[in-house]
Amino acid sequence: MASIFIQLASYHDFELGKTMYDAIYKSSKFHDIHFGVHNCYYKEKEMYIPQYPNLRLVESLAPENLGVGISRSIANSLYDGQDYYLQVDAHTRFEYNWDESLIKLIEEYKEYGFDKPLITMYPGIWKYNNNLKEVVEYSVEVTSTAFIDKPEQFDETMIPNQTAVSPQDWILQKAVAGGFIFTTGDYAELGVNEKIMFMGEEILMAARAYTHGYNLLIPDKHYVYHLYYENESAFQKNMRRHTWKDFPEEWGKLEAVSKAEVVDILTNKRVGPGALGNVHTLDEYAEYAGLDFVNRKLLDVEETDV
Repeated sequence: MASIFIQLASYHDFELGKTMYDAIYKSSKFHDIHFGVHNCYYKEKEMYIPQYPNLRLVESLAPENLGVGISRSIANSLYDGQDYYLQVDAHTRFEYNWDESLIKLIEEYKEYGFDKPLITMYPGIWKYNNNLKEVVEYSVEVTSTAFIDKPEQFDETMIPNQTAVSPQDWILQKAVAGGFIFTTGDYAELGVNEKIMFMGEEILMAARAYTHGYNLLIPDKHYVYHLYYENESAFQKNMRRHTWKDFPEEWGKLEAVSKAEVVDILTNKRVGPGALGNVHTLDEYAEYAGLDFVNRKLLDVEETDV
């Protein structure tokens, strides 16, 4: 029997408790599931959080500990030596036997010669229909995370725009999706850069993981499903809140600090806590991913989404 640490950072998310329940209910029951949760709430604690025996929970009243970086960092600090590490968002649903299948996949990738497999991709899709019934879109295929050309954004922020495309390089993944990371438990030792507010999280996670020696890899199928924001709808059926709407002034200040941190790390190739590792260099990651951080341009451009 193995143990799995699930890192959950949540901002006033009514799906948090459902995500935890679904992870337990859909698991194989062969392994111990542990939760490290940071729940940042707006004004009142309205969401239900099941009190599982293996839950470690920290709660904050916003705007204290606002932002994805500090929230993930707090949740990550609750890691306690588990064998495997899963990062998902607080509005996630799971495939049956996800735990057993992902552990087997890690071991299979090790047999292929990957010493430190890190499995990541944009999760599949689930949503509420008009009757508020949960519906999973099983037809969505496994994708690779690639970069599309937005020259002004990359030039200004050093943050390339990511998208989902059909896999191009067998199981190799160029980037990281914040909504799904599964790897070995020692990943927790990397920590999380607390200055990252939102934008730039994924490119920094990818660069950090790669330079710390992790192999970025694509799963063989969907194991988790994500409730994506419905841009075409003014009303979100799960009453989802966003920090930038609730605290626009704080958000603006913290986002400026966040962007400056990304630029500093990627420009100065900063190694150390919250920054890059020393197993591989940033130049090696850039070559691998098709990015030119010096001239701030893409070397391998995807023209369209799938």
